[in-house]
Amino acid sequence: MDHNNRLWLLISRRLSGEASPAEERELQELLRESPDKHQLLDILHTYFSAPVSGPDMDLADRDLEQRFRRIVRQEPRKAQKIRVISSRLLYYAAACAGAALLAWGVFGAWGAFFGHQPAAPVIPAARGGEVVARPGVRTRMLLPDGTQVWLNSNSKLKYAADFNLRSREVELEGEAYFDVVRDMARPFIVHASAIDVRVLGTAFTVKSYPQDETIEATLLKGAIEVSGRDNPNSPRVILKPDEKLVLDKHLLTVPVSSPVKAPGLAGRRPVLPDISVNPVPANIPDSEKVETSWLYNRLVFNGDPFNELAEKMERWYNVKIVFQDEGLYKYRFAGAFANESVQDALNALQLTAPFTYKISGNVIEIEKK
Repeated sequence: MDHNNRLWLLISRRLSGEASPAEERELQELLRESPDKHQLLDILHTYFSAPVSGPDMDLADRDLEQRFRRIVRQEPRKAQKIRVISSRLLYYAAACAGAALLAWGVFGAWGAFFGHQPAAPVIPAARGGEVVARPGVRTRMLLPDGTQVWLNSNSKLKYAADFNLRSREVELEGEAYFDVVRDMARPFIVHASAIDVRVLGTAFTVKSYPQDETIEATLLKGAIEVSGRDNPNSPRVILKPDEKLVLDKHLLTVPVSSPVKAPGLAGRRPVLPDISVNPVPANIPDSEKVETSWLYNRLVFNGDPFNELAEKMERWYNVKIVFQDEGLYKYRFAGAFANESVQDALNALQLTAPFTYKISGNVIEIEKK
């Protein structure tokens, strides 16, 4: 089965509630390679989530049809034509594993309507050098050992000319997702600001922008060991899947002589005063998690103060945001941006917070209303 057919089959099994945990993980990997399909999955999921009950099935079908049309009307991207698919046919297709055959046709018909945003092209890595993802751009690369790396906006990755010969070490500034090829003889090490992340074969993210006060490491599968950079007496923390470590890069000074297993449950005391380890929700897709949503061209934020959200928007849209009143910092926002322009995003934020803004080139001034 080719890549596209496999993707549609897994999507249909997700919609019908029959996907196994292994298939859910495989679907996330395929969606990461085809981020344009995520929006279609969101729409289908919303469409199929309407309950159908009671004796009047025709009335329920009409309600589903109205729901679908509302979703379509709310899409920012418009097209001249769309082939309307029977809601009853879609509903019954989602209720059985055979929905895959229909899903291929449905997505093919909708492709022209919703547009296509290709995944970041893979950049084969040369022997040594530096790869940079400019502000507002996300880049995917393949290292000489086969490890895949996705760089978030305004990030850079450096590696030596002898990478994969005797060792596998890279230096990160910014944010990246790593899918590391397993090699017991040569551990993969990420140097990021004040920490080293050591792995054998796994998938994880590291976030270490120079202007940020904290460093983050989130493990999706496998295992990683996080320690202070170039300091054998620094804390060493072993993360388990779906755990996120956050540490203050200025306070990484307390010595620990042996590895410490991170707490696996929320509410427990952190390993050290300057280190916290918290669970990452495992029951939602990677595309909806704050730590990995950028891989799917989505900026997800969950209760961020306005000033912290502004920093993310600066990298996402390649703009400079200036606050004229620090009182605006107290406002918190939750939501997601995908295809919105920076003006669309600010207009959406204005629905929940009283502020005005002025755009001059790539500089945005924000004032209290």
